[in-house]
Amino acid sequence: MAEISEETPLGGQQELAGIQETSVRHGFVRKVYSILGFQLLMTTVIAGSIMKYGEKLKRENPAIIVTLVVVSSFATLGMMFVFMCCPAVMRKTPQNYGLLVLFTLAESVMVGFICVQYTAQSVLVTFAITAVVVLALTLYSCQTKYDFTGLMPYFFVFSLVLCGLGLALSIAAMCGASQNGAFRSMYLMYAALGALLFSGYIVLDTQLIVGGKHARFRFTIDDYCMAAITIYMDIVQLFLFLLQMFGQRRR
Repeated sequence: MAEISEETPLGGQQELAGIQETSVRHGFVRKVYSILGFQLLMTTVIAGSIMKYGEKLKRENPAIIVTLVVVSSFATLGMMFVFMCCPAVMRKTPQNYGLLVLFTLAESVMVGFICVQYTAQSVLVTFAITAVVVLALTLYSCQTKYDFTGLMPYFFVFSLVLCGLGLALSIAAMCGASQNGAFRSMYLMYAALGALLFSGYIVLDTQLIVGGKHARFRFTIDDYCMAAITIYMDIVQLFLFLLQMFGQRRR
């Protein structure tokens, strides 16, 4: 790290401090995306393995499937509750890495058993679409001068509306409306709105990670695990909503 002499003018001190802050931020960004890469690789491997062997396991021992889905669902919800109520736990090493791996494992199992309901080809197509969209959104969020971090309250309201619509569709499906043409149209609209929402979240959360002079809010450098989990969840949710739109169910 460069030293600042007493003779350095104030403007020089500010410039050097800015360079140091930028360097620290770049290190934080590299760390977050390295963790994210590990999470996505882990999810791809686990989900792919479940797709390969899930149908056979479902026929031979369905109780194991039910147990895995229930355990992974409760594990995911439980850890999300911990993350929200005790954010400090994700700033302490090595427990933050342990929780991150467990969360990713549970989420990967859930994604795998969702994917097994669709044909392998449609899952691969959706995977490719998601990769292109995420790359484009990441580049856009780094280049645009518009601050999406100030829109967090609006994203929260949009999320509540989407949850309400999803609950209404679930109730309608339980009442036997799933074969209705209007229901299918509403379901497709729900998936499209979900994909739009999490596309926005990817832009917003990328700006929270990258920071910069246009961002009103940003993650602190100690929040690398929480930042990785946040963008990971955005990508997973985008993939699942796109899968609902473009996926072809197994017969």
